Amino acid sequence: MEQPISTAFDRREVFTKLRAHDRLCHGAAYAWLEGFLAGRDRSDLRLLDLGCNDARDMARVLAAGNVAAYTGVDTDTEYLAAAVKQLAGCPAAVDFLPGDAMAALEERKGCVDVIWMGLLLHHFPAPAKARLFSLARGALRPGGSLVTHDPMPGDGESAAAFLERFNAAIEASWTELTPQERGVLVGHWSAHGRHDPVDVVERLAREAGFSTVRRRRLDAAGFYALLRFEA
Repeated sequence: MEQPISTAFDRREVFTKLRAHDRLCHGAAYAWLEGFLAGRDRSDLRLLDLGCNDARDMARVLAAGNVAAYTGVDTDTEYLAAAVKQLAGCPAAVDFLPGDAMAALEERKGCVDVIWMGLLLHHFPAPAKARLFSLARGALRPGGSLVTHDPMPGDGESAAAFLERFNAAIEASWTELTPQERGVLVGHWSAHGRHDPVDVVERLAREAGFSTVRRRRLDAAGFYALLRFEA
């Protein structure tokens, strides 16, 4: 008999399965980030990672040697402890902060080159997204960039429609999960996420002072977007 799962997406065993099968598009997202950082051409590049989790995907990015100073932020101290081990020996100066993204940004004014938000933005409703963008804009040095990798509806697509097709895909083809785990994950996306469409997110970023917005889809089904906002 299967054991009950008491929490949704935050259960580590479910998340580990999803990462192993690249269901969250980590592969494409972090490969893009590695290439982007390589093209920045700054010997003192500073990277702020909001919601860094255990930093296992960031380890490869930092190993390339294009980042001088890295700060990882997460509310989960167990993940931060794992991140310390993941990044031991990487060429960047590494620092970790327990706490939330808003607080981390409030403490930084004009001192970061790149802000990375992996699977974080959907936790915030639109007004909080607006504040997050404003704080991020203030934390960046001139020419800095904010980059987000997130599940995101297309232009004009409602959250309900997005979740309906996303959840249908999970039920139909994410066979590495048990039926119970798939049900839990569907419930998570339906109850936990604040999924604003791409065009709304871009508008909020522009209103916060970002002059340029670039987008790309990371999967053929159009569930995950990577957005880059230039200060």
